[in-house]
Amino acid sequence: MSEFINGYRCLDCQHCFRKSELFQLLTEEELAIINDKRMEVSFKAGEIIYKQGTPLTHLVIINNGLGKIYLESNKSRNLILNYTKPYKINGGVGVFIDQRHHSSLMAVSDCDACFIEISTFKQALRSNSDFMEAFTQEFAEGIKHTYDQFAVLTQKNMEGRMADSLLYLSEEIYQGDSLEYITKQDLAEITAMTKESAIRVLKQFKDEGLVENGSNKIEILNKAALRQIAQYG
Repeated sequence: MSEFINGYRCLDCQHCFRKSELFQLLTEEELAIINDKRMEVSFKAGEIIYKQGTPLTHLVIINNGLGKIYLESNKSRNLILNYTKPYKINGGVGVFIDQRHHSSLMAVSDCDACFIEISTFKQALRSNSDFMEAFTQEFAEGIKHTYDQFAVLTQKNMEGRMADSLLYLSEEIYQGDSLEYITKQDLAEITAMTKESAIRVLKQFKDEGLVENGSNKIEILNKAALRQIAQYG
């Protein structure tokens, strides 16, 4: 069960956001205003941080750990859009449209997350043009990633989709070849496959010496070969 710990693990926003390039653009006064309104919650792996369709009142920043952002469907087949690393702002397009979550965020590992009021965040955007420009760029990069992902899902075969997803996780999220907390179901949901198909493709990669896999961990052994499959798959 999630635990409300406001300020117990985090010292303050001035301390925490020194680790974030985006929040380094804020003045001490602006950080103090955000810090005064923030709440911190601890989540266990598998817990929902926010759910698609619910009111969007706060932005979420994971301080440590890993989360996944996904679309839910009425057929119980989710589609993972991306994974979110520490100090990235999460909320989605609803921040500027209808104040509603259009995707869900789940804790992949145990993590702590800060909740920041949207009104306070927007105040910082209005008062600091450099911060607004940097946030807009980060927001646009997230949308571009979604466009690129849908191109992969609609234009590549299953092997190409799996290779592309493994490379994304390795290079953009884990920044290494050991992918922890990644289940077979996760790989199915990020590649738009059934779980059975994802397992079959992953076994093929293992037999070819490209990866080694356990129940919740993938080890990439031949990244060059995966790049070739992703390019031509």
